[in-house]
Amino acid sequence: MTDASPGVTLRSGSRLGFLDALRGIAVGLVLVQHVGEQLVPAVRQLSTSAVQLGQMGVIVFFLCSGFIVPASLERGDPADPRAARVRSFWRGRFFRLYPMYWLSLAAALLLALLGRYTPPPGMDGRAWAVNAGMVQGLVGVPDAVAVYWSLAFELIFYLAVSLLFLAGLHRRSVLLALLASGLCLTGGLVAGPLTGHPAPLGLFCVATMFTGTVAHRWHSGEVRLRTLVLCLGAALAAGTALLAVTLVGHDDPALLGTRSFTPMLGAWIGAYAVFCAGLALRHRRAPRWLVRLGAVSYAVYLLHPLVLAAVPPAGGAVGTAVVWIGLTVVLSEVCHRLVERPAIALGRRLVRRSPVLPAPAPLLAAEPAGG
Repeated sequence: MTDASPGVTLRSGSRLGFLDALRGIAVGLVLVQHVGEQLVPAVRQLSTSAVQLGQMGVIVFFLCSGFIVPASLERGDPADPRAARVRSFWRGRFFRLYPMYWLSLAAALLLALLGRYTPPPGMDGRAWAVNAGMVQGLVGVPDAVAVYWSLAFELIFYLAVSLLFLAGLHRRSVLLALLASGLCLTGGLVAGPLTGHPAPLGLFCVATMFTGTVAHRWHSGEVRLRTLVLCLGAALAAGTALLAVTLVGHDDPALLGTRSFTPMLGAWIGAYAVFCAGLALRHRRAPRWLVRLGAVSYAVYLLHPLVLAAVPPAGGAVGTAVVWIGLTVVLSEVCHRLVERPAIALGRRLVRRSPVLPAPAPLLAAEPAGG
């Protein structure tokens, strides 16, 4: 097709590929959830009784991260030392994540000072400072903006794959995915009796990202389809058990499905179904608008709660939804062009300029396979 066609060819190596289309769907689900729960009673009812659309979108994001992040780490000259490649990876991740994140955090602080945004309880000066490091979820500090919760799991996954890469274990993706699902299952079964507290549902988030990596291995021809199906099934089975142990009998409808078994299970199964459909259709065409939404999805994800807080409802549910979504997308496009893209370009220039030190002599005659 020509460039003037209404879609984009979904080549595996293209920036405008099926992952961007999936990210567009993911952030669209999050938008529908957060806009709809404030304006449309049917969305609130759906969230509390059937499926939590926002959670579905986040799990799709995690599957996409699992698919692409290890591949990003593995890029580069195999002759370069692993430590140098890990440093380059983290430098790239820093410039990809933090500038836009800091912008959203500064906007949240400004809106809070102006009385247009109400941060969660416990957001004192120290909490705002900890949030600047994006590590609040790892040290028990509240998230300045509710959607920040997912970023902690991204960082955990980045750290895990970096350590695995340094150890030469990063290509054992099937084993790692099954182990992560096993940890999810075991945590769900034993956390309560051993600690008196339920296992965190975040165990499934981590297992999901490792399962997404298996999808990449299948996409690149390294594993068979039945192996991918096994890993997908193991993750969902472990997640179902975790949800059952943690939430059955402890339903809290006031939290709009995030602490209810059926809506969360519907979200997790739905997210895996969406991702698998995208994977199966990865060589087909997707609408340009959906691919573009995926390209700016990080900005949309970070900014939309602030737009919803800062702009009061007006013009009825439909009019308010149009204003909220339209303003979010426009601001995200501007921030993508003025903040994200320049920051990513700067990170890439710094990576290219970084000197590569010679690798130390191996302790053994040959390095283990998988490096």
